[in-house]
Amino acid sequence: MKKNGIHPALFRPLDLLPMLTVLLLALALLLLPFLLGGGKTLAVVTASGTVTYPLSADRSFTLCENGYTLTVVIADGAARVVETNCPEAICRRTGAISRVGESILCSRAGVLLRVEGEGGYDAVAG
Repeated sequence: MKKNGIHPALFRPLDLLPMLTVLLLALALLLLPFLLGGGKTLAVVTASGTVTYPLSADRSFTLCENGYTLTVVIADGAARVVETNCPEAICRRTGAISRVGESILCSRAGVLLRVEGEGGYDAVAG
C-alpha cells in the first residue's frame, strides 16, 4: 500500500534481530547434547561383573570371556570392537557407539558394551 507515493519497505534491517535470535536459539538447542556429552561412560558387562571407562579418555583393552577374545578401542568419544576371534564377528561389524543407550553385544563371549550417562532419549518420535 502506498503512503504519500512511497512503497513501504517489505524488509527492514531491524527485522533481522528476531530472526537471528530464533536461529541462534534453535542452533543452541541442537548442539546442546553434543556439548554436554562429556559425562558419558562405557559400561562393560560380563559374567564376572561390570567395569566402566570414560569415553573422554582414549584407550584400548582386551576382554577374554568364554574362550573368546575381544579388543575394544575407545577413541574420539566412541567405543568399538576392533578385533575378535568370534566366527560371526557381529560385535566388530556393529561399528562405533557413542550415544547414551547404544550398545554392542557379543552373545558368544557374554559381553555387553553399553554407553551410559545423562542426555539419553526415552523414546524416538518419528
